Amino acid sequence: MFAATTRGELFVQEPGGPCPYIYPAPEVGEYADMRFSSLEQGSIIIRFAIVGLEQVEGETYYWMEVVSAPPAVGGTVIAQMLIPYYPFEQRDIKGYIVQVPGQPPRRMPQQMIDMMRADPAPGPSWGDQCAAATELGSEEVTVPAGTFRARHFRGAGEDAGDVWIADVPFGMVKLVQPNGTMELVRYGTDAESLLSGEIVEVEVHHRQRAAPRPT
Repeated sequence: MFAATTRGELFVQEPGGPCPYIYPAPEVGEYADMRFSSLEQGSIIIRFAIVGLEQVEGETYYWMEVVSAPPAVGGTVIAQMLIPYYPFEQRDIKGYIVQVPGQPPRRMPQQMIDMMRADPAPGPSWGDQCAAATELGSEEVTVPAGTFRARHFRGAGEDAGDVWIADVPFGMVKLVQPNGTMELVRYGTDAESLLSGEIVEVEVHHRQRAAPRPT
């Protein structure tokens, strides 16, 4: 049995995003738990969630939270990014909050955000990847979260992989690349932020003050 469609119209990312009409538009409360597996790192669950909204210069941005527990860290790392859509380019990030084990959550200052946005991420951008990908049609894909009717895309280049996109939060149900795979384990619409403690706003000269939690 195919997973039920609950989001309405499929693949409605706005034309201004890097992958228009491929990934679903995000909604607050949505989450997707993805299992990443590789020979080098073993298996790890990564949670992607939309946990809040914030107005930036009259436009609505989303707080996307990414939660993982890398073995090298020895605990859970929570990162939030303020983005206009998903997928997003690094230059689109307007806010960043991170919490590491044993520390309060910290919101990065605007100067650091500007530096991060100005420094391009390694490898091709989301826009380049989506523009170069070839759609191979619609297929049934079975992953731990269920069986889905998904659009199959294949990237360009020797290191590119295959991705299956369905009508679920964040779109991706399966990704196969030379360096590992990702599969959707579970998803839902009732996500809340996992940040704990009062958010501290990091300022220039290492001064800090309390910052409001995104709503």
